[in-house]
Amino acid sequence: GEDVLLLDLRPAADFAGEWGHVRDARSLPLEELPQRLTELNEYMQRPIRLICRTDRRSAQAARLLADAGFADAQVVRGGMTAWRAQGWPVAGA
Repeated sequence: GEDVLLLDLRPAADFAGEWGHVRDARSLPLEELPQRLTELNEYMQRPIRLICRTDRRSAQAARLLADAGFADAQVVRGGMTAWRAQGWPVAGA
């Protein structure tokens, strides 16, 4: 029931690629995140979940968002690798 933003930090080609992405995830490659933080202002006090292939990019993004004052940015542990291993649904694959 929470209004959670799920950011996929992989390159756009990976987001649209053979692994697909989590339904309703928003593609925002890690390399673009610092320049695009203002697009996320409405989520300063709302939950943000971060996903990438494993969880390395997500951890970098979590630090960046915390430093920018975002209150609740958390990493999806294991990223898309773990998501797919669990057999959870993906879109675009």
